[in-house]
Amino acid sequence: MSLRRTPNPNRNHPVHCPYCAGTALFPNEETEFAWKCHDCLRIFEAKFYGQDDPFTRPSLAPSTSEAYQLSLEKHHVVL
Repeated sequence: MSLRRTPNPNRNHPVHCPYCAGTALFPNEETEFAWKCHDCLRIFEAKFYGQDDPFTRPSLAPSTSEAYQLSLEKHHVVL
């Protein structure tokens, strides 16, 4: 696994509580990574480690001028 960017657990915070799906989440002083759900009163940790590389890399998208030329050819337009 390679990291595409340095992990930043403070920026990548959870949106929903993993227990009750509540959205009233606030940082908690238990640990550096702790969050408290004010709906169910549970405290949990959320850490973001990065992303795995994809199994297959997508092909590169054509440039604007290449895409324009391909579109003209596809629709049989002659300039």
